Amino acid sequence: MDFKQIFEQLGSHYSAADFERNTRRIYELEKRVCHSDFDASTAYIAEELRKAGFEQVERIEHPADGVTCVNDSVMPEAWDLEGRAYLKVLSPWPEDQRIIADSDEIAYSAATWSGPTPDEGSTGELIEYDPTHMERMKGRWVLYNGMPTGAVNQPLAQAGALGIVATDFEQGWHDADSTRWMNGQGSWGWYYLKGEARLPIFIITARRAFALKNELKMGHKVVLEGVLKARIYDGKIYTVTGVIPGESSEEYGLFAHMYEPFMSDDASGVAAGIEIGRMIKNSGLKLKKSLRAVFSFEHYGFVFYLSGGRHKLKAAMNLDMISTVMYRDFGFPMHWRLSTFGMPFFGDILMMQMIREVMPELRIDPTYGTLSDDTMGGDILYGVPTNWLYVENTPSPLHHSSSAIFAEVDWDLAESASKLVALLAAFLICGEAGDYRKALPGMCKIAAERASDYRFDTPFERKVRCDFAVGQLKSIEQWMPGVITDDEAEKQIASCRLPDDELPIITDNEKTAAGMIITRFEPGTTWCLNKVPYAERSYCGGRINKLYYSYLDGKVNLLEAIRMADVGLARNTSDEEIGKVIDFMRYLEKYGYLAIENKIS
Repeated sequence: MDFKQIFEQLGSHYSAADFERNTRRIYELEKRVCHSDFDASTAYIAEELRKAGFEQVERIEHPADGVTCVNDSVMPEAWDLEGRAYLKVLSPWPEDQRIIADSDEIAYSAATWSGPTPDEGSTGELIEYDPTHMERMKGRWVLYNGMPTGAVNQPLAQAGALGIVATDFEQGWHDADSTRWMNGQGSWGWYYLKGEARLPIFIITARRAFALKNELKMGHKVVLEGVLKARIYDGKIYTVTGVIPGESSEEYGLFAHMYEPFMSDDASGVAAGIEIGRMIKNSGLKLKKSLRAVFSFEHYGFVFYLSGGRHKLKAAMNLDMISTVMYRDFGFPMHWRLSTFGMPFFGDILMMQMIREVMPELRIDPTYGTLSDDTMGGDILYGVPTNWLYVENTPSPLHHSSSAIFAEVDWDLAESASKLVALLAAFLICGEAGDYRKALPGMCKIAAERASDYRFDTPFERKVRCDFAVGQLKSIEQWMPGVITDDEAEKQIASCRLPDDELPIITDNEKTAAGMIITRFEPGTTWCLNKVPYAERSYCGGRINKLYYSYLDGKVNLLEAIRMADVGLARNTSDEEIGKVIDFMRYLEKYGYLAIENKIS
């Protein structure tokens, strides 16, 4: 398979007009993030999949009730914004600036998932958030900087606050007139569970928030009126999927999430998945494996889908934020998210080889897999290594922002990126043994380069990278047997290793962790702690790191898992943090998430 020839062959079937049309239409259908709109948006997407050549297209229903749980992820209740929501200054204020949040201007200025005001609205004074004096919050609107998660909104609800006026001052330093979509308001998981209190939440620009803050600082009374009508109910949400069948039922997946209010995140990803399928279908290539598109609710929908036993996915590509303007306008690189140390995949290095051959000018930044967003399939218990090609510096100060820097789409980059993913997918589902053997020297070279590219590695850190590189090469056997043996894979990386690469074990916490062999009972990260009685839920000092947790396979000890994750995340977990992890593992064992076998280290 000649990469350049296939790249051109596939690219000749790309329709820029269809990509842009689908991106804009999906965005228009979903920009209010209301469940009542999702029937229309998913019906549209399903029809576009059929037009692109996908078969067996279906919309799989999931209950959106705040109760139904799969692998510790509780699907949130359905939510609709009804009519116009607004927040208005009633006290002395410039007449043309009284409306400081308006859902007709930006739909998510009425925060998605938030609670309603009374039908007549809520009127009261504004006060700055002060967790040391919660009694002052009663009967008032509360000005808060940042994401008002459950740690903030639940105590405020208990204190009797009228609602929250949220902003993001950090974002404001970059774009004072942008509005952030603040969707992660949950205490246990991203979203509210059924029965949790919900305050009305408005999101305003940093410029408007600074003006309010200055009024309060000068001792002036600020009175606000807010009207937000929201319906919270037991509803449904969908996964849309379809397949372009090959000779084998084994599948390569194209993942993209729906249900968010941005063209870049991720209406364009869904449009890219449709277009990639169209390119492959119309190329005339003979498919040995099948191509499956899976479009769903970020995290939750994919957990439900991957756990449903309906698929035969061997690997996948996440298409989230595939073409923001940050690459073109601000010089950001295109990130290439690799597989994880727990489930190495040769697609990592194959894509890098392809980029060198067909698009060498592309600024690319390979980074280790973290299982974030919709790449959780790379957990060894899911067994679906998932790459991700995207443009955003994460964490970005303008993430989920109305600013064009985040929200707009680079249409030219979208075309290039879609063609690249189509090339990788075509190789994986159409490649012959000879194609793999032809590509093997390049993959071996890149694997060795990556393994030895970090000059200041400790011997153990180098061991982790080398083991990963060997694993990437070994994984070829699962796709095309007979191309490379395990011994040959080891030999390709042997010269990159450093002597004395045992994991150092020094402190008491390290010794304890090294003696803990943990077996998880279900895939994925603990998310909502749904097995734990509500009053007993605790993260024991910090949210779990999904990376080290995914390595716990009943063979790797806890310290090894932590230190492997440290290499992938370029961090160093402190001894105090290791102690908290130990406590959390014991806590999870108590509630039936895992089993711990204690061995002498």
